[in-house]
Amino acid sequence: MSGFGALLADLEQAGVRFVVVGGVAVIGHGVVRATKDLDVIVSTDEDAAVAIGAAMSLWSATRPDGSAETRKLPSAGWPLHLRTAHGLIDLLAEGAPPLNLAGLLARATSRRIDGVIAPLCSLADLVALKRIAGRDRDLADLADLETAHGDLPDARDLGT
Repeated sequence: MSGFGALLADLEQAGVRFVVVGGVAVIGHGVVRATKDLDVIVSTDEDAAVAIGAAMSLWSATRPDGSAETRKLPSAGWPLHLRTAHGLIDLLAEGAPPLNLAGLLARATSRRIDGVIAPLCSLADLVALKRIAGRDRDLADLADLETAHGDLPDARDLGT
């Protein structure tokens, strides 16, 4: 197991509820590309703060620049960007329904990611998240996903 698998296993061990999104999810949906970090969406409740704090302690996590990170929860527009011995991880705050963690998990599939079974967001959720983010990398991912899958799902496919 390499870095991403170790991060996922540690999240599970700490009791963090999460769903894999971002570049790893793009790869999981059939696009060949590289990614430098693991992106996961997490809940932002008190139980999540305790579990995330446990994972951060296990990792001796810092901000990517090596400075201390005192927050235990991400917030909308302000993710936790962490450097660990296993690699970089971004913890993103859940959104409003249908992009809340419960909805994402209900539509996710369990996939083996770097040797660890973890919830991978659905194609429809991934497309919605990429459209919301709208950065150049996200637009390129959408084009690659469309090449791999044909017409992409829209928000109506999430039950909104």
